[in-house]
Amino acid sequence: MKTNPMRILRKLLVPLAIALLAGCSLIPRQQAVDSRPGLSGAEAQARYQQGLARYRENRFDAAFADLDAALSSDRLALAEAIDARKHIAFIDCTSNRETQCRDQFQAILKIDPKFDLAPNEAAHPGWGPVWRSIKGALEDQRAVARGERFLASTAQQKLAEGISEYDAGRYKESIAALQLSVKSGLTDKADEIRAHKYIAFASCLTRKKIHCRSEFRAIFNLAPAFELLPSEAGHPSWAAIYRKEKATAKRSSAMLRSVKK
Repeated sequence: MKTNPMRILRKLLVPLAIALLAGCSLIPRQQAVDSRPGLSGAEAQARYQQGLARYRENRFDAAFADLDAALSSDRLALAEAIDARKHIAFIDCTSNRETQCRDQFQAILKIDPKFDLAPNEAAHPGWGPVWRSIKGALEDQRAVARGERFLASTAQQKLAEGISEYDAGRYKESIAALQLSVKSGLTDKADEIRAHKYIAFASCLTRKKIHCRSEFRAIFNLAPAFELLPSEAGHPSWAAIYRKEKATAKRSSAMLRSVKK
């Protein structure tokens, strides 16, 4: 039997071609891994630390660039990523970029809903009002969520209903639900204050100034140091009443302290 040279050649060449193709298919993949854009873990850490140092030196533009690069690398630990966002928010707020500042704070709370600024940070005039407004709005959302749970008490349910009605602009229905929540016995002092606050708002918006005043007074009886959120305090419908009741509560507290002395 004669051996066909072409058949033998094909048998040799086909496996070789397959091997070469397989090898070629691996080359771009390996190159893609090696040429991946972005920072390494060590580089991200270096930029993060450098950003914090530059922030402390008040070199805010340079600090922003470092912190943003480190954050964008997605190689920071969770706590470091939150800290980077916090400092970026500080820079945004002090640079009159309130929308971006707000976005960073909201991103932090999405990652860690229990996160809070240190007292000296929360009181800062540059970003404190933005932070407190966002944090306060989140607390209101949590109150609504608690009231919508299956085992929520009647008081919690009515509080959630009252806030939802207020947000929908149905102030009469909001007042009715919130008053019932107070009468039903809210066990959390913060929720009780929240109910009185929304009753005051709804009362002022419907021109029931006496009721609005009495609700603010009830709040200050519960918490003499109470303050509205920065986003709430200047509202034209209740700002004057709020300030007057706050001043009265402050004088009463001062008189009480002097009597005790």
